[in-house]
Amino acid sequence: MRIPVFTMLLIGILLTAGLSIPAQAEEPAPVKCLMMGMGPHGDVVLTDTLEDIKANYPSVQITATENVEDLRIENLKNYDVLLMVQMKVEGGNPPDFVKESILQFLKDGGGLVVTHFAVANVQEWRDSIDIYGAMWVSGKSTHGPYHEFRVDIKDESHPILEGVKPFITNDELYFNLLTRPDWNVIMTANEERFGHTVAEPMLATHYVHNARCVYFALGHDVKSCEPPMFRKILVQSIEWADCRR
Repeated sequence: MRIPVFTMLLIGILLTAGLSIPAQAEEPAPVKCLMMGMGPHGDVVLTDTLEDIKANYPSVQITATENVEDLRIENLKNYDVLLMVQMKVEGGNPPDFVKESILQFLKDGGGLVVTHFAVANVQEWRDSIDIYGAMWVSGKSTHGPYHEFRVDIKDESHPILEGVKPFITNDELYFNLLTRPDWNVIMTANEERFGHTVAEPMLATHYVHNARCVYFALGHDVKSCEPPMFRKILVQSIEWADCRR
């Protein structure tokens, strides 16, 4: 069968111009996240959350560990983001290699997400407030009884909160934390105290050596981690910390 001259000319022009049907864009590799601790207070509470994230959020890949040795810089280099849930250390003071490795990881461009109890877990690490963004101070910081409350959006334009709506959770509502004066609060929850209402920070961001860092104050137990919005915020915080948002 003869190919029409016009068709042959068109094919020649396309080949000469190097034109081809554009290939479908490849999905970016997932954010590799190392999670230190399976839950606050030593309780394993994040199993269902991790299974849900694995099934429904392919943009992140979380590796969980309880071993503080995994915080050595040689291992941290294999990850994009560090998620701190609880660190098992004596007397609230991590070994020097942990402090140095986390700081080097952030200097090298890694991201950090810190949740709930992690800020109370290392009270004797003086610099943790600058790195984590907040610190629990014994005798000053506290919370009321575990209860149901609403979490509200303060900065709806922030990329972490894309698609996030106010939600109801059951948790410990921390207040009177020592916090960095320059952190950016993007979610709050109202605490009623002595006849007045205080919007306590629930989600905030800050920077360490230009590394993106997030503090998420929720996540006390299994029920606290059940709301879909909790899991969405956690994933999008990891993505933001890795500059994916």
